[in-house]
Amino acid sequence: MSRSVVCGVDGSDGSLAAAAVAARISTALGSSLVLGYAVDASAFPHGNELEAEHHWRRAQERAASLFEIIEDRVGAVELDGRVVRGAPERALPALAAAESAALLVVGSRGRGAVKAALLGSVSSGVVRESDRPVLIVPPQADRFTGAEAPECATVVCGVDGSGEAGAAARVAAQLAVALGLGLVLVHAYQQRSSSASMPAPGLTPPIARNLEQRQREGARGLLEATALDIGQEGAEIRIELGDAASALDRSAADERAALIVVGTHGRGRLACALVGSTSARLAALGSRPVVVVPAGIARRGSGDPPKVSLGQL
Repeated sequence: MSRSVVCGVDGSDGSLAAAAVAARISTALGSSLVLGYAVDASAFPHGNELEAEHHWRRAQERAASLFEIIEDRVGAVELDGRVVRGAPERALPALAAAESAALLVVGSRGRGAVKAALLGSVSSGVVRESDRPVLIVPPQADRFTGAEAPECATVVCGVDGSGEAGAAARVAAQLAVALGLGLVLVHAYQQRSSSASMPAPGLTPPIARNLEQRQREGARGLLEATALDIGQEGAEIRIELGDAASALDRSAADERAALIVVGTHGRGRLACALVGSTSARLAALGSRPVVVVPAGIARRGSGDPPKVSLGQL
């Protein structure tokens, strides 16, 4: 039997959009869909077991009603609802691990990257705690869930030469194959300045042109090597000038991508936001669902396959 897709829900618009995306992906993969409703029991009254049990039963009733609403909306063939104890950023990854899930899906409320980190965003917390790929559904991605959803053709993946990006490329390739979509590998670069003499207005000096040409040649070599390493020599490659998040969002629009896949370097909450994390920016501001591959998958060793192999679905 195929492994499941786990989706965290709490009744918010973001989680309902996430459930719709999770249902479409689980159906395409032939996997069961498990809805996880996390209840943080630390908010229950202390010292009164009877009252605490009352709150727990009420939470279970709310969860059951939510599961029915989602089942009616998404029409999932195989859907299972689970109520789990604990803060969602820990309880949901634990549920995904217990289910041996291929993907953990959560919604994003679309805050800016710094604000989301400082407020303890559930989606960013889930990524930090998860040992498997996390699919984050931004609010803007709800147009990919309805009957009028645009036809998608590819999975877009960011590549920067790091081990984390290599792990992301493997997951992106497995997703593309499983979903019957093409794979597009994207490298974004910033134009380097040269200490050569300043050009005349409107002119580009030869040394600057040569520098950019070397950057693009290096990017092409990196992308071709990555495609070879993941067994996807036929993958399309794109080299974009600009910051990685904007380049990936732009490439996803051009290539009619269903998903964007990126790796994360596993920085801390505040540092991740302050350095402008690509994954955080895409999850908060992007237009498509984003699969974030945790840093721990890459750290298991380049010779070892990721713990979560989507190719087994």
